[in-house]
Amino acid sequence: MIFSSVYAGHTVVGFAMYYFTYDPWIGKLLYLEDFYVMKEYRGYGMGSKILKHLSHTAVKTRCSSMHFIVAEWNKPSIEFYKRRGASDLSSEEGWRLFEIDKQYLVKMSSKE
Repeated sequence: MIFSSVYAGHTVVGFAMYYFTYDPWIGKLLYLEDFYVMKEYRGYGMGSKILKHLSHTAVKTRCSSMHFIVAEWNKPSIEFYKRRGASDLSSEEGWRLFEIDKQYLVKMSSKE
């Protein structure tokens, strides 16, 4: 999903990339992979419009919630989401993000 605006002369000034996934405990989810509004267009409601559209999409497709990750240092984004009802699962439920990079995937896959 990509949004453009007449305020920017029909130039793309922000976007959201998402997909649907499923969690066995809570059901179908809309996972927001990437969300960005150009700095000079922030504060004009563009992000709110995009999030509203995502929320409508999630409700219309019967998702139980929307999940996403925000960098801990990105305080403005954290506050943006919290003002709209987002819960910080890392503090509320103790979830942590992990990664197994390619070298370890290769190493594990080659073990017998």
